[in-house]
Amino acid sequence: MKKTLNLIKGKGKIIVMPAAVIIVLLAIYVFNASMRSDSAFVYADDGTYIGASGTVENNTVSVSSEVIGTVAEIKATEGDKINQGDVIAVVENTALHNQHDQALINVQIAEKNIEMLINNMNNLGVQNQDMIQQAYNAYLSVEAEYQRVMEGASDDEIKQAEEMVKQTKTNYDYAKVNLARSKELFEQQAISQSHYDEVLKGYYMGEAQYNAAVAQLNVIKSQPTETIAKSAENKMLQAKASYELAVSNGTTQLSQLEGQLKVAEVQLKQAENILGQTERELEKLSIKSPIAGIVNSVFVKEGELVAMGKLTAEIYNSDNIEIKAYISEANIGHIKVGQDVNLYVDSHGDEVFKGRVTRINNRAEFTPKNIQTKEERVNTVFEVKIEVLDSNGVVKSGMPVDVNIKID
Repeated sequence: MKKTLNLIKGKGKIIVMPAAVIIVLLAIYVFNASMRSDSAFVYADDGTYIGASGTVENNTVSVSSEVIGTVAEIKATEGDKINQGDVIAVVENTALHNQHDQALINVQIAEKNIEMLINNMNNLGVQNQDMIQQAYNAYLSVEAEYQRVMEGASDDEIKQAEEMVKQTKTNYDYAKVNLARSKELFEQQAISQSHYDEVLKGYYMGEAQYNAAVAQLNVIKSQPTETIAKSAENKMLQAKASYELAVSNGTTQLSQLEGQLKVAEVQLKQAENILGQTERELEKLSIKSPIAGIVNSVFVKEGELVAMGKLTAEIYNSDNIEIKAYISEANIGHIKVGQDVNLYVDSHGDEVFKGRVTRINNRAEFTPKNIQTKEERVNTVFEVKIEVLDSNGVVKSGMPVDVNIKID
């Protein structure tokens, strides 16, 4: 078999090696050299990973007071696990309570005013309706009288008047006969003075009724004079004016009350808005956690005066922890959203925490100065966000983390 010889100097000796062995050695050398040129690759029994360094993002939320007051009670301490909306501290503000009480009184006054105006409108409506109806009935009556005067009496009215004359004439004639007989008896002292006086009274009444019936018949049968017609017309016009005035007054009074009611409703709305504002301010007296998490720090104590914007607590969000890592431009093509990640922190040695790639920045940047060596800072990298899946409270904000992203 033909062999190719390669001379290698070593300690004054010449070693003769087969060409195949040399080829294998060269392949091993090239592979090792390539591995050294990109130390980011990590090979393990369960697959290939790309390793990088990262830092846990600041995952704390600052909670500040939104009102001025004195801390009355601290309800949470450092290390407490709290839910969203839990009260951290209670602030007391007497002036704010007084404003709320006054706003509540103003709302009640405005409501009572509206209630009174509505009752007045209802009562006025009933009163106006009665007055208008009375004025209208009076107008109709006078108008009918005017029409009767202008048109003259009907046959039925004349017949009724004639019957009244006959009836009163009969009564009058009887009264005269009765008076004559009673006079003779009185002169003979057969009846008393009182009895005679009653008969005389009946005579005068019968005479008056008869004369009135005759006069009424004459009026009915006669045509109205200009004076009578004008008088009847004036009465009708006056009644009509009274009716129209009643309608106008009722409408005006009702319109005035409606205007007052609109003003009162605006005042109520303003009072309710102010009350709502004070209630929202009172809500702010209870300083609440905006997230679920762990209390990192409490910066106030009971009895302390706090200003608006005063930092009162810091809450660590233990349910949403992210790591920011940087992958070189040469390796970013291997990284995809959703890939599994093994995480390592210095405080827990080889213990593995699990994560997942959630975002890859599309824009390259130079390696941040606080992450890599001076030589590596000239390289371009891509920011990768990794969600921590099982921190168990170990992985905390600001920690350096070694990440191995599984690529196959």
